[in-house]
Amino acid sequence: MVEAALDLLLSQLPVVLVDGITFGLQLALVAVGITMIFGQAQILNLSHGEFAVIAAITSALLIPLLGVPLAVLAGIALAVAFGAFVYKVVLLPAFRLQGENRILLGLFLMLGLYLLLHGYFTNQFPTTYLSIRPEVQTVELLGMSFRFSAVLAAGISAVLLALLAVFLKTTMTGKAIRAVSQNETGSMLVGITVDRIRLLTFLIGGALAGSAGIMRGLAATMGPESGIELTVLALLISVVGGVRSVPGTVVAGLMLGIVYMVASFLVGTYLSVVIMLAVTIAVLVLRPQGLLGESE
Repeated sequence: MVEAALDLLLSQLPVVLVDGITFGLQLALVAVGITMIFGQAQILNLSHGEFAVIAAITSALLIPLLGVPLAVLAGIALAVAFGAFVYKVVLLPAFRLQGENRILLGLFLMLGLYLLLHGYFTNQFPTTYLSIRPEVQTVELLGMSFRFSAVLAAGISAVLLALLAVFLKTTMTGKAIRAVSQNETGSMLVGITVDRIRLLTFLIGGALAGSAGIMRGLAATMGPESGIELTVLALLISVVGGVRSVPGTVVAGLMLGIVYMVASFLVGTYLSVVIMLAVTIAVLVLRPQGLLGESE
């Protein structure tokens, strides 16, 4: 029976790998936002997956009225606006504090926000799901048939992450974001407006999470209860990659996404989460700072 399962996996390995890469890139979009926000503000955003839900539900409700392109843009825009609201309003008490006090208060505020949003979405929109299906169903590559929606979602996610990498590495604003993550006090001394940079980081995080919700709806189905799964898996990826390392987060997303999909194919969804956790523990035992994280 095991040999039969392995033979079936080998025959379908390219398809499983594409699904794993797609899922990993979606998680990386969420995890990169968590990583950037923590690096900028020392805030662990436990509600970050709900940003993806905001975009998905908004798009699902507006598609019949506006069509797919405008509805998707509106959903992502609302996620971005919500990111600004969280920074300027919800986290205002935390930013009046420093050090561990800020971290703890921010943690409780974000946990409370998650509970509020999750309860609201699951009660008010229990049957609202985003599922975008292109007219083209499959695409032939290397003699095999792949789901076009999964390939498209992976391609768009990869482009977004590549654009983010270019932005952070080549633009003055991107360099300012990296500088604040590395040394907040030093950044202030050289004239960087930390408040503006933090706000921009929350906006980028909202856009990435909103895009992840749309990509999830393109490759599979995104519903009101999906936020907690995205948040938990993205947190794992952020830690495995290195809690302040954006490139490490992307690498970890790809690795754990593939592990998850291969395990799901072989043993089912429930045990695949256990296997994913086991891989996470193994990586952290070997490299406590994460794949591309720096040692303290």
